[in-house]
Amino acid sequence: MTRATLTLLSFVSVIFFPWPLTMFLAVASSFLEPFVPLAIGIFADTLYYTPQAGVPFFTIYGALFTIFAFFVRSRLSTGSIGK
Repeated sequence: MTRATLTLLSFVSVIFFPWPLTMFLAVASSFLEPFVPLAIGIFADTLYYTPQAGVPFFTIYGALFTIFAFFVRSRLSTGSIGK
């Protein structure tokens, strides 16, 4: 229940809240669901990307946070992250 709520709140925050709060929610939810930052980055780039921007920064940052989340999850013992 917490995973779904935090993921949904992260997606809603892309539309309604400023980017620092969205980033905080994405990083917080990445410890429960590692692909959430990448999905939010793709979603934000889909909504706000312009051809003049050139580089999809939200997707790149989401991919970096996803890699970081997988690294952290691999270093933690399996008992410390509930399933």
